[in-house]
Amino acid sequence: MLPFESLEKELKKARSGDQNAREKLLEDLRQFVLQTASHLCRRRLEWGRDDELSIAYLAVNEAIDRYREERQVPFLAYARLLVKSRLTDYLRREARAPLLLDSEETAAALDASRAREEHWAREAALEREEEIKEFNSLLNSYGISFADLVKCSPKHADTRRVLLSVAGYLSARRDLMSSLVRTKKLPVRELAELTGVNPKTLERGRKYIIAVALIWHHCADFLYLCSYLRPGAGEEEKK
Repeated sequence: MLPFESLEKELKKARSGDQNAREKLLEDLRQFVLQTASHLCRRRLEWGRDDELSIAYLAVNEAIDRYREERQVPFLAYARLLVKSRLTDYLRREARAPLLLDSEETAAALDASRAREEHWAREAALEREEEIKEFNSLLNSYGISFADLVKCSPKHADTRRVLLSVAGYLSARRDLMSSLVRTKKLPVRELAELTGVNPKTLERGRKYIIAVALIWHHCADFLYLCSYLRPGAGEEEKK
């Protein structure tokens, strides 16, 4: 999946009418389309074989034009909602729709402007809630609670930037993430040697680093949290 900075840049170009940017963005999101559609259809899909992938691909292309930042929903989360809707419509017509959606009102809701906006808000809220539950469960497996994160979150912008940088480095290193997942412990010594950050700083920020690294490493599963905690997010407001 594209880093959020690259995604936002390509999305802006595509929405301004840059066809090359649109094609590049769609090509970069092919894996996202495959994973999203396969998950929603509850089976492995293949390009060139399953019509569901074509439907999902067109839905992402549609999402580029329909996306609105004021909804305060990350683009990929919005695209996923639209893929969900279009696949449900398609499978319902084919009389083989799995339980992708919980309500029969969905198709009608998406066709009426006011109802559509209310629908997006409800769906996004449900996704955020489910995402937080899943992340809480993941954190618990590392012996971390949300209360711990509130207590250990860095108060100073400089410290936050350092810890975010370390978390980004950790999430990008397959060997270090494998160590973290296997032992459920932060590889402090290796990170100190590789990043130059004092081991005491790493130990104090251990829970925060682990939490952020897990979000970024599993970004496809935590789109809302990943967008909120992307590198540099919120730093402008603090200056």
